[in-house]
Amino acid sequence: MHKDITLPRSFHASKQAENLTTAPHLLNKRPLTKRLLPKLIAAGCLALLPLAAAPQAAKPKLLVLISVDQLRPDRLDSSLPGGLGRLARQGLVYTQASLNHAMTSTCPGHVVISTGMNPSKAGIPGNTYIDRDSWEQTYCVNDSDPKNTVIGSGGEGRSPAAITATTLGDWLKQASPKSKVFAVSGKDRAAITMAGKSADAAYWFSREGSIFTTSGYYAKKLPGYLKAFNGKDFFVDGFGGSFPSEWTHGSGSYRTDDFVGESELRSRTSGHPLNQGKGKARADNIYYSPYVDDATMALATRLISAEKLGQRGVTDLLALSFSATDTVGHHYGPYSAESESTLNRLDASLDEFLELLDSTLGEGSYLVALTADHGVLPLPEWLAAQEALECPVPGGRLESTALALKAYWHTYWAFTKPLGNPQDLIKPMYRDIAVNRDKARELGLEVSEIVASLKAFFETRPGVAKAWTVDEVLRGKSDMAALYRNSYVPNKSGDLFVQLKATCLDWFFEAGTTHGSPHGYDRDVPLIFFGPGVTPGKSAKTVHTIDIAPTMADLLGLPVPDDLDGRRLSLTPDN
Repeated sequence: MHKDITLPRSFHASKQAENLTTAPHLLNKRPLTKRLLPKLIAAGCLALLPLAAAPQAAKPKLLVLISVDQLRPDRLDSSLPGGLGRLARQGLVYTQASLNHAMTSTCPGHVVISTGMNPSKAGIPGNTYIDRDSWEQTYCVNDSDPKNTVIGSGGEGRSPAAITATTLGDWLKQASPKSKVFAVSGKDRAAITMAGKSADAAYWFSREGSIFTTSGYYAKKLPGYLKAFNGKDFFVDGFGGSFPSEWTHGSGSYRTDDFVGESELRSRTSGHPLNQGKGKARADNIYYSPYVDDATMALATRLISAEKLGQRGVTDLLALSFSATDTVGHHYGPYSAESESTLNRLDASLDEFLELLDSTLGEGSYLVALTADHGVLPLPEWLAAQEALECPVPGGRLESTALALKAYWHTYWAFTKPLGNPQDLIKPMYRDIAVNRDKARELGLEVSEIVASLKAFFETRPGVAKAWTVDEVLRGKSDMAALYRNSYVPNKSGDLFVQLKATCLDWFFEAGTTHGSPHGYDRDVPLIFFGPGVTPGKSAKTVHTIDIAPTMADLLGLPVPDDLDGRRLSLTPDN
């Protein structure tokens, strides 16, 4: 097994003020001591009173489902002074939470949170997959129906059409038609998979349109409060107009600001270009910074007011996915100064958001579940410096593009020479390989012999632990086979799954890092419940993100599908 990298507690709490000096709108209005001291005194007094049976919790006015994209569990604990820390201090923390599937990327990671089903049943194997009919790469929330075009963003369609399961929001709307369901994220695939098919709307940041938007699936036009939020120009009179020209941050408490292996695309050191450039270039700067989360949280705050969420006598659902931990983490790694600043800003803004819910809805009247869609591998260079790099490949980095070209070259010599194009026969995706059945039939080949040849090829590559055939996945008895089985979707998944050795990085770029493996650093995630019906504390029970939706549904008494993969959790700490 790979070595666990655990952050010291000092990492979380240091340099808070320095990291937040560029975001005065996120600073807490009251000092932490003034906010916590009355609660601590009250807790001390209550400890002297005799114990009494706890009253049955009333149904929450609002469900808040939060995913912090790419957040490793070792980066979240009670030492954080803001909202993340508050949830860790006052909620029920599951210390052994993980994904129950092997292909760890954003789209499947979010759909399992909302559906309680593994990707195999939810119909989403990855962010992209091969359309077997067209032999084209398909985006997980793509929709070719012109009625579902993204508003203000040049013709692309988006919807939950590919999802083959229902979500927590769908169950809520079925049981309570007056309930409202909204989702907000920096990413369309996160918002849509969290919202589901019956949601009132899913909103996300469109880099093409430089606005927060939705698609025709949910609405024909943007509501007035979202138009006001966007302004005529998001970066001038819209919410983005408050952003500075550069993102500046402290030097970091865990490692220096500049570290080998970090991406140079937007500078390896503070300040990073932000509210500058034109069009999509400026929008990209926002997207790859913590400011996309600032905007996500600000829009969520407006939703509470504009849609009167939790204030209309029925239970509503607000799903939030914060993307910056992922977009920043890909560039700089999870222990960078940039990632530390990003998490600190989210901690502060979530604190204000929870205080808003306290004042608007009342403390104890809303239920929060916080988790992540996946973790991430630290920079291989950083692992090497910690003597924690296990990958047998020098430096830990595999050449992803070169490996795909070698796979094509192997296929050419084995099956398509002298004039055939191997790209017509196979298509390497990120971690799986698809075989074109029509082309194989045309060449008089069996799919099984192509797969066997590719399996032998990949298993001789440095850094590859195993290449799994579909038969091995479906019939295998091991825990690893089960993880791949839970990711396998017929007619969407590939015919061969490539499992890398621990800490080997297969990435399209020369710098930065990624996720996608079945190893613990990609599968382990935080999981916290907070609110009515939850007993604060810690639990070391093995749980998965597929357990979140059925647990929240159970607290509301919602009917759920009979074939869920997840289970209802007791929401009590270990004795």
